[in-house]
Amino acid sequence: MSNWLCERLGIKYPIVLGGLSRIGTAPLIAGVGNAGGVGMLGAGRWTGEKLLKQINQVRSLSDKPFGVNVPIYADHSEDLVDVVIREKIPVVTTSAGNPRRYTDTLKEHGVCVIHVVSTVNYAVTAAQAGVDAIVAEGSESGGMTGLEEISTMVLIPQVVDSVNCPVLAAGGIGDGRGLAAAFALGAIGVQMGTAFLAAEECEIAPVFKEMLVMAKETDTYLMRRDRSSSRTFKPQFHESALKQLADISSDSALDDIDTSLTGAGQISGLIQKVRPANEIVADIVKQAEAVLPHITENINSL
Repeated sequence: MSNWLCERLGIKYPIVLGGLSRIGTAPLIAGVGNAGGVGMLGAGRWTGEKLLKQINQVRSLSDKPFGVNVPIYADHSEDLVDVVIREKIPVVTTSAGNPRRYTDTLKEHGVCVIHVVSTVNYAVTAAQAGVDAIVAEGSESGGMTGLEEISTMVLIPQVVDSVNCPVLAAGGIGDGRGLAAAFALGAIGVQMGTAFLAAEECEIAPVFKEMLVMAKETDTYLMRRDRSSSRTFKPQFHESALKQLADISSDSALDDIDTSLTGAGQISGLIQKVRPANEIVADIVKQAEAVLPHITENINSL
């Protein structure tokens, strides 16, 4: 399954764990890396000092490549970039801001720059800024997403047709069928987030993971603000799930949940259980390899 992304980053599979703010921590990044993908530390709300601690922790858990997500708009983004350069991190995903701000500096230091976009126009701007690759993220994704509500199926082929750099697909991708579909749309790989929230290594409350297992595809919505939007659990589902879990819980686990952590994508309905990151990656690859020949068979039968 090797391609440009795998060769550029020295990874086995074209599967990227997106930068999950606050919860994209070392154990999960190491778990995805050891499984053959590549993870991005979710540094959006961290100081440079905390990022450095997380980098050192990843290195203590894995010898595989990993990266950092840098939200460009963040007041401390320059500090994060300084740490990335000083620590010789091989890849960065940038988001939420003008890609021209850091791309040249990062590339001068040998960092692979992948910028996250939600529209074709943003993708063209990123390509003109000289990024190495683009993540085109549809509105099915969890957490912060574009205001335009463009679905992944619509967005990916239009971005692929509009830029001359590699494109990764994100949003609404939760298993190997999603990876195969991304290839069919012209992407070279995928960025995933929600699928890994239920990984054993993910440092969120166990109760939140159980909520992910309970959720259906209809249990999220886009919460819109003036200049941004985010996909999160519907309040009614959140309250109902917490009540159900409280009724069956015999310990104080519910006390540990951060009720502000409600971001999740529409692929929540595909999550059936909590399991290690290596199982998640292995199943994605196995299913994609099984599905891809059938796509060819279906085309040949036309």
